[in-house]
Amino acid sequence: MDSKKRELEPSFGFAWLGLRRSLTDKHARGLEERVRYKWELNEVESQEQEKQLQELAKQLEYLKREYESKEDYVNELIAHKLELLEREGFKPDMDNGPKKPKLRMGDLMVAEGLVTEKQLEEAMAHQKKFGGRLGDIVSEMGFVDKRRVSVLLDGKTQKGRLGDMLVNTGAIKQEELNQALEFQRKSGGMLGDILMSMRIIEPESLYRYIATQNNLGRIGSEFDFVDLIKLPEYLARQYDAVVISQDLNRYLVAVGSPLSDEAQRSIEALLGLPLEQVLATREEMEYFWAQVYQSELMVESTQKLVNEQPQNSAHITFTVPQLTTAAASVLFLLVCLALDWFHTLIIVNVLIQTFYFSMTLFKFLIVMYGTRDNAQIRFTKEEVDAVDERTLPIYTILVPMYKESAVIPYLLNNIEQLDYPKAKLDVRLLIEEDDVEAQQLLKSMNLPAYYTTIVVPHSLPKTKPKACNYGLIRARGEYVVIYDAEDRPDPDQLKKVHAAFVQGPDSLACIQAKLNYFNSDQNLLTRWFTHEYSMWFELLLPGVMQLNIPIPLGGTSNHFKMSVLKEINAWDPYNVTEDADLGIRLYKSGYTTAIVDSRTWEEANSRTGNWIRQRSRWIKGYMQTWLVHMRNPIRLWREIGTKGFWGFQVMVLATPMLPLLNPIYWVMIILWYGWKMDWIPQFFPGPIYYMASAEFMIGNFLFVFSNVAGVYWVIYELEKRQQYVFSYGLVKYALLTPIYWVLMSLAAVKAAWQLITKPFYWEKTTHGLGKHTPDANAGEAVQE
Repeated sequence: MDSKKRELEPSFGFAWLGLRRSLTDKHARGLEERVRYKWELNEVESQEQEKQLQELAKQLEYLKREYESKEDYVNELIAHKLELLEREGFKPDMDNGPKKPKLRMGDLMVAEGLVTEKQLEEAMAHQKKFGGRLGDIVSEMGFVDKRRVSVLLDGKTQKGRLGDMLVNTGAIKQEELNQALEFQRKSGGMLGDILMSMRIIEPESLYRYIATQNNLGRIGSEFDFVDLIKLPEYLARQYDAVVISQDLNRYLVAVGSPLSDEAQRSIEALLGLPLEQVLATREEMEYFWAQVYQSELMVESTQKLVNEQPQNSAHITFTVPQLTTAAASVLFLLVCLALDWFHTLIIVNVLIQTFYFSMTLFKFLIVMYGTRDNAQIRFTKEEVDAVDERTLPIYTILVPMYKESAVIPYLLNNIEQLDYPKAKLDVRLLIEEDDVEAQQLLKSMNLPAYYTTIVVPHSLPKTKPKACNYGLIRARGEYVVIYDAEDRPDPDQLKKVHAAFVQGPDSLACIQAKLNYFNSDQNLLTRWFTHEYSMWFELLLPGVMQLNIPIPLGGTSNHFKMSVLKEINAWDPYNVTEDADLGIRLYKSGYTTAIVDSRTWEEANSRTGNWIRQRSRWIKGYMQTWLVHMRNPIRLWREIGTKGFWGFQVMVLATPMLPLLNPIYWVMIILWYGWKMDWIPQFFPGPIYYMASAEFMIGNFLFVFSNVAGVYWVIYELEKRQQYVFSYGLVKYALLTPIYWVLMSLAAVKAAWQLITKPFYWEKTTHGLGKHTPDANAGEAVQE
């Protein structure tokens, strides 16, 4: 401690020498004696007190230079600052020279005689409660003329660089600013976003300094939204401004960034009273929007597609023409059965066999196209590493979840692993209103500023796409992606997608990453699920891309251009496979989708009941999607062409229909081979028998072969990168997939029933049951 004291003494001597030249000896010696008295009594008992005493010397030297012509003012202000120092203390940066003391507006007004101490206390209490600029408040309360405050502000404030302001006031250290500036030189972005993403400064503190820099106030702590006038929603969105209170014949308007003069005049003309801007953080603005514009946000989330494109919405399951056609078809079939039931059933069987055979061959053809080298967009590691991060845009990540508290720590860890500048992320965690556990968990985590927790108000339909629509409204990104709570995307996925969008044509609106499972070897069900996903995302969807037919998107890891997504009114909240429907609507609107060679690892359902709930929802959604877009088949054919029309039938109609048809023929096979029912062969006359036999043998072989090829493809691709996720032992389980088809048929029957009884009901899938879930402490990576 003694050595520390000797190191600090020269700075005290220098400061006091300077003060004696400009202040009265009596006052300067009095102050000097007070400090040296504490020094000599060895009351400096901590490093913090040492810092406080040295900072005092630096502040006194600054005051001497800044106000040497106002001896009385300096004497009074020094005494006041010394008292505050001893009572509260300062936390300066000891390595970067003297810091300019923070002279608050209230101190200046008192020193200049504009207000009394009591008036200042009243004004500051009002400011703390309601927010706003102190100068406006004291003038509105009648303590001082507004012109005198303006004169004081003009003389005492100036707009400087944010980084210098933060360092000069001790909010951050010079080396912290250097780190942020180095990040900015490498990756671009706004300095404030960078400082918050690096956890150097908290949003509330940063925005307080930004407000000071722009001569704005900050929000208060109390808001009264009842009967408060509000801006039209389109105007509030345009200017990112929300009226939060009316006080003293003016409106306080919370803004995310300072308004232009023209914008302020427009709003004032609409309100009919002057307004004062108060700066709010992004999280605070989300709160204000939820309070003031909740009804508008909910209407947009649930009704925008219905209102603007009702023909593309699943809010009506069966239209009147569809019901009429179905009723007429059933009536015609009954009449035919009554007249000649035998030949009628033969004709029906012929139609089914023809449909089944053509769908199987077409789907296998798509798989073969998917094996082409150019079926996916590929980038080498060197190309990804060469991406200039300064060109990367803000990227929105939507994570809808419900009752997923168990996997939230894993989710946060996986997002933190993404190789993308964190200052350019806009991560929006979408939590349902009644999911209190998740809300409390996220609130306790103190997440970085690029995370925003969005509470989705309760309303019907209570679906994932509605939550995504709600979270999308105020999203900031140029691109947007959906991840499920348990997703583990490849770290370089966002960079690859950005590069694909840059290189692709303007019509490229969506890029689908490939999905697979990290717990493939947990049990037999997860192995079957992995075979299916490997075939679907590694071969089938790339083949669809090659043939340029409509792509039913996967439910996660689909990346969109934000402008296009909003143009087509985003997701259909009434469709329980909103992803597949959105892919079709993109195709109908003239946009294309591509597959990128990047994977997102998910959790495969390991429990049969959980799997059937999930699969029945998927199949029901495909039924919804087919019914929506086939309301006018002729118009659909004209919109997407012959190839697109038949591709739509293969990808969307066949997916639910084949599992529904399979049990009929399984029963016939069992009856024929088990009990030799003589009437069964009569329904397969001549060539129909051979087509059915070929379908039974060749068709089953092709489906099993496609699953085997899909897994081999994944293993081959990953081994080239020296990644060994799957073993070749997984392949043999493809031979048992016919058992898996029985489960699919059970799910299809349930889906068909729910389509009639509960078309919008969202079957909840439970996550967090996987064997290879990440470390339970993973979420600590983003917590303090």
